[in-house]
Amino acid sequence: MPSVNVTAEVEITAAPADVAAVMFDPAREPEWISAVKTVKMIDPALQPGARVQRTASFMGQELGWTTEVESVHFPHSLRLRIADGPFTGTIAYSIQRSANGSMVRVQNQGQTSMFGFLPSSMIEAPMRSAMTADLSRLKALVEHK
Repeated sequence: MPSVNVTAEVEITAAPADVAAVMFDPAREPEWISAVKTVKMIDPALQPGARVQRTASFMGQELGWTTEVESVHFPHSLRLRIADGPFTGTIAYSIQRSANGSMVRVQNQGQTSMFGFLPSSMIEAPMRSAMTADLSRLKALVEHK
């Protein structure tokens, strides 16, 4: 299985709490993460152990997965473990205060069985592109609320 480790970041002219209010809310993911089509909250609270199911489209494939909150320190970090689906690993959101508002970072690490025939570099490039575009949509959403 190919391993991936992809990070994207953007500076957003807003306080960390304003960014986290959107970024850490799974119900708002379809607004800024282009691949996410549906979100189903299994556990309603954003706390360790809470699970969320998602469906998405990536590289022309329909897929579904469930994440579980490993840790949350609102408004600065959220770490999710991928509990089931075509890949394993973690998704980490980080929001740090910056001179102009907030420096926002997303990191996806893990392995995929879905694209096992491709080298990591052919998976990471479209992931990085999608994550960068998603953060641009998050920036527009938060800055123009």
